[in-house]
Amino acid sequence: MFNLILFILKIFLMPLSITKKEIILKLSIQAKELSLYRRKLSMQNRRISFSRIDRLFYSLISKLSSKIKSYFTLIKPVTVLKWSKKLIKSFWTYPQYKKRIGRPETPDCIKQIVLRMKNENMQWGCKRISDELLKIYIHLDKNTVKKIIKQYRRNDLVANSLTWKKFITSHMESLYAMDFFTVTTILGACFYVFFILHLKTRQIVQYRITEFPTKAFVTNQLRGFMEDHDGKEIYLIHDNDPAFKYIDYESLSIKNVRISVEAPNMNPFAERFIGSIRREALDWFVIFTVSQLENIVKKYIFYYNNYRMHQGIQDVPVGYTPLEKGKVISMPVVFGLHHHYYRKAS
Repeated sequence: MFNLILFILKIFLMPLSITKKEIILKLSIQAKELSLYRRKLSMQNRRISFSRIDRLFYSLISKLSSKIKSYFTLIKPVTVLKWSKKLIKSFWTYPQYKKRIGRPETPDCIKQIVLRMKNENMQWGCKRISDELLKIYIHLDKNTVKKIIKQYRRNDLVANSLTWKKFITSHMESLYAMDFFTVTTILGACFYVFFILHLKTRQIVQYRITEFPTKAFVTNQLRGFMEDHDGKEIYLIHDNDPAFKYIDYESLSIKNVRISVEAPNMNPFAERFIGSIRREALDWFVIFTVSQLENIVKKYIFYYNNYRMHQGIQDVPVGYTPLEKGKVISMPVVFGLHHHYYRKAS
């Protein structure tokens, strides 16, 4: 407001510093430039936008003299009068006492529930979500649900497809993972350890050591695996190794699930077992022969399945029922690298 008053005073004091001829020339130039700007805007079919400061300026300067309105070229005097009335109205209106028009906005906590229902049940439509909300005493029309989901979809918060975590959780009972890991002896020989792991129990259900990890070797191992799981629905996760990739899983009654290229995190349970057996057993030995390697792997997998607690399930893979009373016994396993603790009934 202070700057506006200074600007108005400057306009009235301007004739005191310049001559009448200079004022006429200056106004002529400004009138010409204004006509050029207006012609350019009309050719581009555009309208001039006025900010709140511009509207305030026109409203105040129109009150100084009744003749000033005839000098306006960009706007009509009626528009300036409308702006003045709106300015006075807004000055005497208190926003905190305004009544909100229309329906109240849906609370954020309810919007989060709608988003959660949509992401956890991607096949549900807006009507199904609206009906489900009635079970928790939330009344939302299906069109309101649609608007909420549309708003979250713009922010990329709505899941577009079944996530990998959701797939693993829903098929945990029938999901198995297989993989190879290599062990090199001190003499330079390289051996491959093949294993199959049950995701729900973390149990190693089959393993074998070979020097030639071929497609025929893996096929034979899978045939032996299916003999123990005949009639069960089996999903087998594996990577893109050629020994896994080109097997006829359909003839073995197996539904194979191939992970993406260079995505070991899609097979985390197998990768975790490989890391565990290396850190807890293989890294502590100097391997000379394949028989030594077989002995270490055999003892560790027995410990892994029968005695070792797993964070993910808070249990032993084959199950374990501890005793509440009795003497605590310590039994060395894996050549004394680890110990199994249990109570001996008196």
